[in-house]
Amino acid sequence: MTISWHHAKRVTAATALTGTLSMLALGVAPGLSFAATVPNLQQDGFSQVLATQTIQPGQAATVTSGGLTVSIPANAFSTTDPVTFTLLGAPATTFDPSGTTPLTAFAFQVKDLTTGALVGQFLAPVKLSYTSSSIGSATEYWNVTPTGAMAVNPVASTISGTTLVHGIDVAMVGWVVANPAAAPDFSQSGFSSVIASANFTPGQAATVSANGISVAIPANAFNIPVTFQLLQGPIQHFVANAPSGQTPVTDFAFRVMDSATNTLVGAFNAPVMATITNSQINLKSQYEDISTTGAYAANPIAPVIKGDVMTHPIKAAAVGWVVTSPSVAAATSPVTGLPIAPVVAAGAGLLLTGIALYRRQARSVK
Repeated sequence: MTISWHHAKRVTAATALTGTLSMLALGVAPGLSFAATVPNLQQDGFSQVLATQTIQPGQAATVTSGGLTVSIPANAFSTTDPVTFTLLGAPATTFDPSGTTPLTAFAFQVKDLTTGALVGQFLAPVKLSYTSSSIGSATEYWNVTPTGAMAVNPVASTISGTTLVHGIDVAMVGWVVANPAAAPDFSQSGFSSVIASANFTPGQAATVSANGISVAIPANAFNIPVTFQLLQGPIQHFVANAPSGQTPVTDFAFRVMDSATNTLVGAFNAPVMATITNSQINLKSQYEDISTTGAYAANPIAPVIKGDVMTHPIKAAAVGWVVTSPSVAAATSPVTGLPIAPVVAAGAGLLLTGIALYRRQARSVK
């Protein structure tokens, strides 16, 4: 028998700690499952015993190891039986979520000392704190099942400075704290000019705009101060790889830097809104993602187009963007393929000749 846990979409914005601790800390994405019996995670990859403590009924406790701290409230476990609480660890690279750099891996083992049984569900959540200089606004908190399957935990962690906090009320999975792979610097990939920049402060909305491109940054886009740069490159740079029948009309990318560390920030807590105004935009225009190699890929979310204005939400600086419109043949080449100016001139000459002949005939009649 297996139990599959409902998966809720991960919320990246920091939430109040009390709200975090009141929510179920375990959430496993569709396709991930684990045994109904409490697993012995020490036998499932988390083989290191980092710290252990015996906790009496009604006793609060704190278990620490390195940057990990587990604060255990007095009502977390049985009101009658003492338990041993063991903080387990594993080399971070043992569990390596795709596209990330793991920072730490840990799990819990809680044993009822009266019955000898492993405890899987807590009566109240414990508070996990992890402090590391590598923690940032984009740091992710992953579940790891006994089989090694991984998914981002659907409950938002609270990140303050270099500390991540999460509420946990189960010992059915382990966890990995990881950072997304480093964001690319698109100023080195064709978007060579900084055309606008803004210093963002958490809680204060901001806007960057230039050359018909405006980016509205909501107050909750980042939970750290950042420098948000709007980049653009020569439009000719993007012509060669453009989709057949489409011509690039404008391009842009972002470079977002942590103001404290100058490291690039790839993921946003909330989407920014890009508004592109260009006389060549029409209902057949396309919104294309551009990789660091210059390859085009149609963005899976259709833009909103009204007149010559296109809008699109953006939640990461992982690609750049090019707006294209259908290629238009030169207006001086009609269907016949003949230059239109001589045809118009000839037509005008014939018209004048006809008028002159008509006047002569009219005078001869008189």
